[in-house]
Amino acid sequence: MTRDLLKAAASVTMRWNYRVWGFGEAIALRGLLRAGDVLGDATPFGFVHGILRSWLGKGVARSNEDHVGAGRELIALYQRTQDEQFLDAARKLAALNASFPAGATGERYHRGDTPGWRWQIWVDCMDVDGPFLAALAHATGDHQYFDQAVGELLGYARTLQTDNGLLFHGFERYCGRNGELWARGNGWALMGLVDTLILLPQTHRAWNELQQRTVALADALADSQDASGMWHTVINDSGTYLESTLATMAAYALPEAFKHGVLDSSRYEEMERKARAAMHSQIKDGTLQLVSDATPVGARAVYATRPFGTFPWGQGPLLLALCQEAE
Repeated sequence: MTRDLLKAAASVTMRWNYRVWGFGEAIALRGLLRAGDVLGDATPFGFVHGILRSWLGKGVARSNEDHVGAGRELIALYQRTQDEQFLDAARKLAALNASFPAGATGERYHRGDTPGWRWQIWVDCMDVDGPFLAALAHATGDHQYFDQAVGELLGYARTLQTDNGLLFHGFERYCGRNGELWARGNGWALMGLVDTLILLPQTHRAWNELQQRTVALADALADSQDASGMWHTVINDSGTYLESTLATMAAYALPEAFKHGVLDSSRYEEMERKARAAMHSQIKDGTLQLVSDATPVGARAVYATRPFGTFPWGQGPLLLALCQEAE
């Protein structure tokens, strides 16, 4: 049954018009690569390979827009093909990231080329940069990338994480934090923290702080989870609708954290069980339901009125979570 769900979800995910790049495309490609491995099907690999080869042809890291590019996926293709072009492209992406101006706690401002976003950061980036740079450290043997990963991830966490463990969606240098506890944003943070900690040597000076911040986030998520297993799209506002991506992200991230000793399974297994059941309740014809559209930093009404649809930021975590069940 799980393999059938996985095949259907992969088929749906390959129908998306990958624009290269926005938040969500990379995790969908990562999910496709893993699904192909689990299913023994070369089709998802060929699909991802074609997209990333096209990106290489156009030039990687040519503009700030590539900050959300598929870094981990470049490394995954290098590991599968030994084609040095993919690893070189990953290094270029890391260099682009290092060129961005840093804030007071180490956070990087990715879109200095865009006046309206010049001094903004977004919680979504916690799943993009830290795990990619840590994976690059392993792929190259260059441990400076561990430090680069930690510098950025800690900067984001120190800037956005509240005293109760949840994270705000965004921050602007002159305006401060956006005051909304966006559910999917906290899912991005959870996955980014867990995936980075798995790759980061436990002897690294930042491992303990990152792990403690992950525990604080997991505790807050357990306390705020709805009986359905999902979370409200603004976590602390029960008047906003229930949305499925955080549940699906938690269904993937928590077992990974348990497996690698990042989190205590006995402490969070009930949250994971409920999140996974909620995810399964929202799968229809390979599509994850109740996934909200792209959500910019804004007022409460922005979060409460986003329409639902089929998006890579729902399909990618779905594929990753289903792969765990099928392996």
